[in-house]
Amino acid sequence: MAGYAGSALRVGEIVSAPPHSLLVQSYRPREMQSGTVNADGYGAALWLDDGIPEPALYRTAAPIWADPNQGWMNQRLSVRSLIGAVRSATPGIGFELANVQPFAHGRIAFAHNGFISGFRQGVQRALREGLGREAYESIEGSSDSEHIFALVLDSKGPLSQAVREALLRLERTCIDLDRMAVATVLLGDGDQLVGARWARASRPATLYWAPFRNGVALASEPLDGAGWKEIPEGHLAVARPGEDLRVERLQ
Repeated sequence: MAGYAGSALRVGEIVSAPPHSLLVQSYRPREMQSGTVNADGYGAALWLDDGIPEPALYRTAAPIWADPNQGWMNQRLSVRSLIGAVRSATPGIGFELANVQPFAHGRIAFAHNGFISGFRQGVQRALREGLGREAYESIEGSSDSEHIFALVLDSKGPLSQAVREALLRLERTCIDLDRMAVATVLLGDGDQLVGARWARASRPATLYWAPFRNGVALASEPLDGAGWKEIPEGHLAVARPGEDLRVERLQ
């Protein structure tokens, strides 16, 4: 997954142009902890420069390299922010379009690298039962990822605080049910990016940040060789264009 916020750029400057773009990461990832390719779908939340605060959401269940829309989208669409993700489906979670990331609700978009072990055996029900109506009704698919996003939507306050509260709720559930989980997440609202790396009984998936063009980018793997820094395990990062990255411990 990869995100950007800043001055307008073409979608392809993140998705396809860099030496280790999201497209390259779909078939040649360097730091993927399970699986070998991301061939189970592609999606992008695109904050266009059209005065509308909500992102335009594009998703396909086809591999990104087989998507005929990539050429014109990457070359012609200009965005002030984006979050893109390529998918390697977790075993047991369906391949349908509703499970392809990113997910979006209102101004916020969300992507997740990771899994929850035994998600169908108790975790899904426990997470759903604790949700308010709006967050519960936002769930359209069957993935563990979208349920983590629902926890964010169910939390109050600034986006960074909502992410923190969601991961703490997930941790309590995983402790109660003795489940392994990995949740490296990336969110945005058009003005900022929020990333976090958390795991229980495992290592969290990677997440890096760097100044990028006239803005800032976060990505699961560095897009190029220009001074990317890893966000530490167990930390949350808030990135706004023109400001220093803010990094805080989750607990």
